[in-house]
Order: sequence, then C-alpha cells, then structure tokens
Amino acid sequence: MSAKSDDGTGVEPGQVDLFVPPDWFDLLADGSDREATRVRCAELVRLTYPNTPADRREKFVDGLMECHERYLADGALMYGVITAPLPSSGEQAVWQVQAGVVAVPPTPAEVDLGELMSRVFDAQFKDKVAYVERFTTEMGIGFGFLSQPSFPVPRGWGEEIPSGVRTGLAGALACPPEGGKGLLVIGTCLDPHQVRELAALVAAIAGNSVFVPGASPTSSEQ
Repeated sequence: MSAKSDDGTGVEPGQVDLFVPPDWFDLLADGSDREATRVRCAELVRLTYPNTPADRREKFVDGLMECHERYLADGALMYGVITAPLPSSGEQAVWQVQAGVVAVPPTPAEVDLGELMSRVFDAQFKDKVAYVERFTTEMGIGFGFLSQPSFPVPRGWGEEIPSGVRTGLAGALACPPEGGKGLLVIGTCLDPHQVRELAALVAAIAGNSVFVPGASPTSSEQ
C-alpha cells in the first residue's frame, strides 16, 4: 500500500510504501470522498456487530466518520481498523492503528529518541510509558513503546463504562539514519491485555514500511 506524505509538519511531500496486511481496512483509503467512506464503514460495522440494533450501529458509523474527518484534516496517511478474533486466544480484537510522517532531528542516532518519545507521552498521560525498545527497521532506526493508560469516561457514560477504564497503547517510530523525516505508527486497543500483540503489529508496520526515493508529490495515493 502506498500513500502520499504531506502532513503539514514541514516535511517535504513524498510517498511511503506502507507494510500492512492484505485485508487491511483503511478509513482514509477514499480520501475526502465521505459518501464512499461511510458506505465502507457501515459495511464494516454491520459485519462486526450483526446482532446490534441498526440505530446503535449508525452511531458507531458516525463515530468512525468523525475520526475520518479529524485524521484527514490532521494529515494522517492511514487509519486502520481491525475487528477480528485473535489467533492466539480467539478473543475479539478491536484495534485502531494510525500512521503519519513526522520531522526527525538530524543524526537521530546521537539523540535518545526513545527517551524523547517517553517524555512526550508522559506529558500527555498521567500513566507512564511501560516499556521502550530500540530496534532495526527497513529505514534504519526504530523505537517502540507500549503502555496501558487509563482514560476519562465522558459524562453520561457512567452506567455503560465504569471509571478507571484502561486501554492499550503502542507506538513505533522508524526513520533513516540521517533523520529528516520518520514514520510514526500509533495503535490503540480496547482490551489493555492485548497491547503486546498490538505492539507487534505496530512494530511490523513501522519496521517494514519505507519512504520511496525521488517519488513525485503527485504520485497516486493508493
């Protein structure tokens, strides 16, 4: 899967070959075509929750469309949704994975990007990063982290969702040794106990995706 890189971060436009599963559902695949996106989202929700009342499914679709608008406006390259039983346990996975291009300092090998990612994360969440690891990627350098942060429950949801709910969060940054730009992949899962399996997918996407040298900014998005 290929996508254009132009997210407003100051990184020059280009093209990225994203390493994703062949049956990947990308919320941003239709670009700004909202009607086509809603049709695909409605089918995904119908297949995932066949016994849920239709009006409830429509609310799920509305939520996905809100995500579509937000991430499209933010310049995200990909917003993947996974709803399938895990091969290891048979438990239902409800995962979301986003990818975008970010500016990376020159000579990143001399900068502790893992520590930098941890500090950025810690500034956003009250729960600290649980684990950070450096690994090799097709681009050269990679850093990954995972955690199980809690999140505030919106008002009016108290009867449906108890307080103190945790989610799984995993991220990975891949970049060339000379820096300049990097691919940041972030994944979330509703079940915090699935975070390690989610992290493996996030690391695989970041670790095997590559920027296409000399790609034209007008290259086909997909």
